[in-house]
Amino acid sequence: MTSPLLEVEGVTKHFRTSGAIGGGGLVRAVDAVSFVIEAGQTLALVGESGSGKTTTAQMVLLLEKPTAGRIRFHGVDILAGDRRVLRDYRQAVQAVFQDPYSSLNPRMRVEEIVGEPLRIHGHLGRRELRLRVAELLEQVGLQPKVARYFPHMFSGGQRQRIAIARALSLNPQLIVLDEPVSALDVSIRAQILNLLADLQRDLGLSYLLISHDLAIVEHMSHRVAVMYAGRLVETAPVERLYAEPTHPYTTGLMSAVPSLDPDEPLRDIVGGEIANPGDLPAGCRFHPRCPLRRELGEPAICVEEDPALLPLAPDHACACHFRRPGLPTFEVARPAPIRA
Repeated sequence: MTSPLLEVEGVTKHFRTSGAIGGGGLVRAVDAVSFVIEAGQTLALVGESGSGKTTTAQMVLLLEKPTAGRIRFHGVDILAGDRRVLRDYRQAVQAVFQDPYSSLNPRMRVEEIVGEPLRIHGHLGRRELRLRVAELLEQVGLQPKVARYFPHMFSGGQRQRIAIARALSLNPQLIVLDEPVSALDVSIRAQILNLLADLQRDLGLSYLLISHDLAIVEHMSHRVAVMYAGRLVETAPVERLYAEPTHPYTTGLMSAVPSLDPDEPLRDIVGGEIANPGDLPAGCRFHPRCPLRRELGEPAICVEEDPALLPLAPDHACACHFRRPGLPTFEVARPAPIRA
């Protein structure tokens, strides 16, 4: 049986602080997160700011060292690998970050920015490098002549295309997309998302998409993993999650999406602020904000026991003590689809 492209198993990240957060002590940014990304597929990590999405992505990129857990790539344990394993992994896994204005060196020309990974890894000579940069620019919808320009001469959407070209330079298999369009004008976002979808189809790329925008997640993803306070609370294929959101946090996120109807008021069935990772509540981390717990009369188990992520169906898992047939649910407002 073929191994998945990427397997993240029980990955954890704890930080020691000297008092800035939670009065000092241990900050549990990510706790025992596990997921799989198949070749040619997109997994979206969603949740509020502070849920642990970006820290998880940084561990996948090896920008942060996990406190515990394993990361396997084609079945090989990367964290236990030698220098060659790490080098090959870093070439195969690239990133496109949120802000194209800060992710590109303003003192480097486009040809230097896009060609830098190739120079570092010594793949090509000078002439071949120039031809490869031109090919990459055309691949993302830019003219090869812009290779001589500096980043300040481009719009935000064009800069993000340059960042994508740089990510493609080493022929990666997986690209981590950390809020790739949130800093762009609304009119440009669909163009970049369509470019990413075309590249995935043409090159067989896999994506780990970090986003808080549920409309983008529905448009781009094959599977979704919902995070809250460092833990996964629900995972499912995108169609199932949007048709049957099960965890009260997932239903709360979806209900808060603005409607296209201007007369329909915004709804917030969750309320409150995300749990502080330096001072997490006992039991279920979501229980202080949970509308289902209030509906059920605040059962003691919610404050005594942290629920495990358990399967509801062969491809759908949820971490809630009371998500089973016959208990109260909440109406969910579906986010509006993105149009190109």
